[in-house]
Amino acid sequence: MLENPTLIYEGPATPWLDRQPAPLILLHDGGGTTFSYHCLYPIGRTLYGIHNARLDEGGYWDSGISGMAAHYIELIEKVFPQGGEILLGGWSLGGLLSLEVAWQLANRPVDSKQPKFKVLGMIFIDSVYTKRLYELRHMPELTAQPIVKSPEELKAMPLREKVDLNMTHARMMIAHWEMPDWKGREAEIPPTIIMRAKELVREDGESFVDHSRKFRLLGWDLYHSACWVKEVVDLDGHHFNIFEDKYLKDITAKIAAAADELDPHDL
Repeated sequence: MLENPTLIYEGPATPWLDRQPAPLILLHDGGGTTFSYHCLYPIGRTLYGIHNARLDEGGYWDSGISGMAAHYIELIEKVFPQGGEILLGGWSLGGLLSLEVAWQLANRPVDSKQPKFKVLGMIFIDSVYTKRLYELRHMPELTAQPIVKSPEELKAMPLREKVDLNMTHARMMIAHWEMPDWKGREAEIPPTIIMRAKELVREDGESFVDHSRKFRLLGWDLYHSACWVKEVVDLDGHHFNIFEDKYLKDITAKIAAAADELDPHDL
């Protein structure tokens, strides 16, 4: 099993800089893995990936999205015990998790002895505003229960099936998640770059990830009027293939550029 967080790339040595580029920490998608992030080329700064810590158990957390984020903060603290400046991001669910992590870090007591982090910005990789999905399509019922598998069943389950189970549970947890309310504190939302896949998964546009595709901001205009969105960047491909080989150079370059825009440094 990979370490969590996993160091994907060490940033280049830049001793001549007064301040080193902030690391980018990419949180997993609904399937729970960080495989796609490992396909990226180096981005000019340190890159970490965090997979679902319960990937092999089906990916469900009784404590939901907020509980996942709290645990991932603990994992980040182990890598950066002194705290510091970081960038957050992720594909699909990873963007939502970034938002919850940023919220929890912003609400730590001032006198807390925990490491202090400053989130310089976030990169949402085709992360849609899920509350809008309820207006546009059927989402899991709030009464839906997690799918329980025995340890033996889970051990025998191929990774592809585990990913599908993680995806099902991710949608359930999103349905129960209360998004952070920054009312009166909108200036504290880390500036965010949204990366938006240009194509539809299906021509009829009926894939659940495409119901907000017609909105330039993927529905986030309804969240604090998108005052925190710095830019929208188009990606080649559709939601599920943006990390395929033919698009890797494009998405790597755009993630690197987004990170540099959120955390500029003179070379």
